[in-house]
Amino acid sequence: MATRSALPPRRRGLPEELVVWEILVRLPPKPLLRCRLVCRAWRRLTSTRGFLLAHHRHQPSLPLVVGYGCDGGSLLDILTLDRRDAARPRLHPVARLKNAAHFVSASCDGILILNMTNCGEFYYSVCNPTTHQFADLPMLTGFFVMGFYQHRPTGEYRLLLYYQFRPEGSEDRYACYVYTLGSSEMPRCIGWMEEVATCTAVVLLHGSLHWYNYKTDKILIFNTASESFWSMRQADKMNGNDLFEIDGTLGIYFCNDDATIVDIWVLQDYKTEFWSLKHRIELLVPDIKGKLDDGDDWSAMVLSEDGDVLVLVYYRQWLLYIGTDGKLLASFQHDVGCHYNTPLKLKKSLVPHAFFPLLKGYVVNARPFI
Repeated sequence: MATRSALPPRRRGLPEELVVWEILVRLPPKPLLRCRLVCRAWRRLTSTRGFLLAHHRHQPSLPLVVGYGCDGGSLLDILTLDRRDAARPRLHPVARLKNAAHFVSASCDGILILNMTNCGEFYYSVCNPTTHQFADLPMLTGFFVMGFYQHRPTGEYRLLLYYQFRPEGSEDRYACYVYTLGSSEMPRCIGWMEEVATCTAVVLLHGSLHWYNYKTDKILIFNTASESFWSMRQADKMNGNDLFEIDGTLGIYFCNDDATIVDIWVLQDYKTEFWSLKHRIELLVPDIKGKLDDGDDWSAMVLSEDGDVLVLVYYRQWLLYIGTDGKLLASFQHDVGCHYNTPLKLKKSLVPHAFFPLLKGYVVNARPFI
């Protein structure tokens, strides 16, 4: 009878290539930073720019929520809204700032542009809430930020601006400017446009920024490579609230005055500017009122996540997800205090940027972060 003369050889661990590029690259930022402490090899391999760019691409792009007044009014919470676990959607804290006077005005590649007003003028800052980097943008005082983008031909991060104060009747009343983050030069004028976009929601799609102007029923488009404007008209029967991205194309939605009916239109063809009504969603009012303490005056916005189109109903500390059939999918309460659901998204990033140390008041892990 044969006997086993020796134990089987010791099983080796997973190949380093698999661990780094299939597992670590998919972790959220905080667990990844903890994994760097395991060994020097992991720290070295996960600190390269190539890895950090790949890591950023794997992060989900989540709706950005801003919370105010968590301690009586002096704190600003930056949060993301995550419904990937449909049974337990929740708000995830990303960073907390000491000054609640800030407002988030733009987002691109994990970087946020913050603004605050004083005597009618805008003052701007830039931050990465994931790495706790913060700096001021004093050159932008008096300007209004229209959009934030990476200029692909140069790799630079730029802000599209127009000057806030112009004499009535001035020919350059709507002159537009571009500022490169990290530059010591003043914003440069790139020309004029017919009108200023009046909607806060900005969609970066196919290398262009898009805004909806409800006063003119036009969609203003800015090509971020050539840095030039053009516009398109919406369909005659459309009456939009905000733009959003849906399945790689442009969508626009409209809510009636009571926020009980939501129409969603989709741009089928850029060349012909052909739009079609994709969804008419009649919200089940009893379901909504049954969840809220007071069923009056809720607000609604449309989100597109992982190919799903959803309506987010929000009222005080309640957030409700509604499907395209009008039925309630999920709901939850939070303790953020007063919150604002922005039309922006945040895709967390650990990628280092050379422009940060060049800016005034640059800090890392210091005030205003707490």
